[in-house]
Amino acid sequence: MKIVFIGGRDIRILGGIENYMYNLATQVVRLGHEAVVYCESDHNGTEWVNGFKVVSMKGPKSNLLCKPWVSLKATLRTIFREKGVSLIHYNAWPPALWSWMARLCGIPTLLEGHGHEWQRSKYSPRQQKILKWMERHTARTNRNLIMCSESQTRYFKAHYGRDAVTVPTAVNLPPAEAPQSDILARYELMPGRFFLSMGRLVPDKNPDYLIQGFLEAGLTGWKLVIAGSNDALPDYVARLHALGEGHPEVVFTGAVYGADKDCLLRNAALFCLPSTIEGLSIVLLEAMSYHRPILASDIDANREVLQPETALWVRPEQADDIARELRRASETPDFTEAVETNYALVSGRYTWERVAAGYLQHVQTLIRKRDQR
Repeated sequence: MKIVFIGGRDIRILGGIENYMYNLATQVVRLGHEAVVYCESDHNGTEWVNGFKVVSMKGPKSNLLCKPWVSLKATLRTIFREKGVSLIHYNAWPPALWSWMARLCGIPTLLEGHGHEWQRSKYSPRQQKILKWMERHTARTNRNLIMCSESQTRYFKAHYGRDAVTVPTAVNLPPAEAPQSDILARYELMPGRFFLSMGRLVPDKNPDYLIQGFLEAGLTGWKLVIAGSNDALPDYVARLHALGEGHPEVVFTGAVYGADKDCLLRNAALFCLPSTIEGLSIVLLEAMSYHRPILASDIDANREVLQPETALWVRPEQADDIARELRRASETPDFTEAVETNYALVSGRYTWERVAAGYLQHVQTLIRKRDQR
C-alpha cells in the first residue's frame, strides 16, 4: 500500500500531529508499505526521512487559512503526481475540506480527529465559529473517520451520529541507556528537584497557570522547567517570560529534542500537563513511559489514560489547585505504584508498533470494502 498523510506542520518541529504522522509513517514503511508526508513549512522542498517521502509546502501566515491552503495543494499534487496511492489520511478538519476531490478521482480517504480546533483560545470567536463549521461539515461528508482518543469517538457519535474507530497516539519506549546531554548543567538543574512542562506554548496548555501555581507554592530549592516554544504566538510567549521575570527558579529552555528531551524526562520530579484541551497527549504518554509522576488536568482526554489514583489532579485554569499539588509532590511521597501502573499501560497499549499494526489492519479493511463495491 501507499499512504499519503496530509495536515501537519514542519516534520522537524514535532508537535502532536507532526509526531503522529512522523511515527506512523515510520512504522508504515517498516512494515513494508510506502508513505508520503505533506508538511506546512516555511519553504518548498522534498526529502526522504526514515524511508518515507516528506514534501514541504509554503502557505499563508494566517492561522486559519494556512492548513486548508497547504492541504489543497497537497491534495492536487497527490491526485496528479503521486502514482499508486492507496489512501489519503487527512489529519484534522481544516485539511480535510478537500477530501472530496480525492474521492472524486477514485482515491479513498480517511479523516482523523486530533481534538476540537474550534475550542482553542488562539482563535478569535469568529474563527472558532468557522472551525466549528469545518468540523461539522467534514465529519458529515467523510465516510471513514478515526479519532485519537475514545472521548472524541464518543463525542462524534453523540453530536453527529457518526461511528468512528479509535486509533490512539503512541510513543516509542525510552532507550535503556540515556544519551549524552549537558542540559542539566546548562540550566543549573538538579536531578529530581524540578517540575517539567513540555510542549508547544499555547494558551490551551495553561503554562501561565502553571507558572502562577508554582510561584504561589513558594517551594525553596525547586525549579519549574518550561520546555517549549511557539513562533506563531510571540506575544503569548513574551507574556510567559514576563511572568517568570525576576524568578530564576522558573526556567525556559525553548523547544527540546533528542538527548536534551530525554534527559529532562529522566530527571524531572514531576511532569505537569494542566491543559484545558487535549486530544490524547503524546508527551503525556512519553512522560508515563519514563516512569515520571504526573500532574494532570481533570479532563476526559487525560482520564482516558490515567486512573484516579495514578496522577495528581487539578482543575483546568486553577493556579491554586496547581500550587496545592506541587506542594504535595515536593514532600517526596512514594509514587512507585502509580508510575509502574502508568508504564504498564503505555507499554501494553500505546507503543507505535502496536498502534501501527492496528492502523494498517483498519486501512486494509477499508480498501477491501471499497474494492468490493
